[in-house]
Amino acid sequence: MRPTLIYALAMIIGFGCAAAKDYCPQMPKAKKEGDTWYIPEAAFTKEAANKALKDLSTQINEGVSGRDFLIEDDLNMIKGYLYRAYLAQHEKDSGSEDADLKKEFCDFLKTEAYVHH
Repeated sequence: MRPTLIYALAMIIGFGCAAAKDYCPQMPKAKKEGDTWYIPEAAFTKEAANKALKDLSTQINEGVSGRDFLIEDDLNMIKGYLYRAYLAQHEKDSGSEDADLKKEFCDFLKTEAYVHH
């Protein structure tokens, strides 16, 4: 298994129940072998985003070999974290949710936030 896939699987298992607010509670889950492995909302943490940034930086600065590289998972970890951070900050600043950004985030979770392999 590739390191990115292993990392994404660890994120799914390890961050399944975080204390942060869930903006999209009704997200799909894999039910059987072969189903899409959706990344749970709670996996999109600052730590995960920083790890993804480090992984991307390593690929850029230390080189790659062959054609076996996947950046989608790293980019999704960063994007998902930023969605959650912006939503939380908006709610903190205004006292209400940004409905448009919340919808965009939930759509991202349904259509892009899955383990690529």
